[in-house]
Amino acid sequence: MTLVRIKGVAMPSEEASPVVVLEDNGGGELAVSVGAFEAGAIVMELEGLSTPRPLTHSLLAQLLREQGIALRRVELYGLYGADQDGFMARIIYGRGLRSWTRDVRPSDALAMAAVTKAPVYAHPSLVIPRGHGPGAPGGYAEGHYWLQAVEA
Repeated sequence: MTLVRIKGVAMPSEEASPVVVLEDNGGGELAVSVGAFEAGAIVMELEGLSTPRPLTHSLLAQLLREQGIALRRVELYGLYGADQDGFMARIIYGRGLRSWTRDVRPSDALAMAAVTKAPVYAHPSLVIPRGHGPGAPGGYAEGHYWLQAVEA
């Protein structure tokens, strides 16, 4: 697995769903389609914004933390579907020496990672090398509308 970081949330076009853009240390990228709610939650975390009452992902993180349970990592580990554009994700969480793994929607996993600052890993086959992604040579930074300030 390759360690990636959430680079930002972008809109490929006005008609498309938002995407969370992940980047590895070598500049390789991966874009995961998410719903509007999850995109908003991730942007709020990246921008350091909060609401008077916690959003769903923040509430779940608080409940886990209160029980001594930590989100240890998020993994994007494969593709599914006829057109191979749906990612498979899992979270690994635990307390003490006990650990659990659960398959989840990638959007929820990434929103939880943003809230808890848990590391995100992607299978190397999912990461597109620098200069090969949409709008190359700048990858996703080129030709996408970013929903928050991003370091390009």
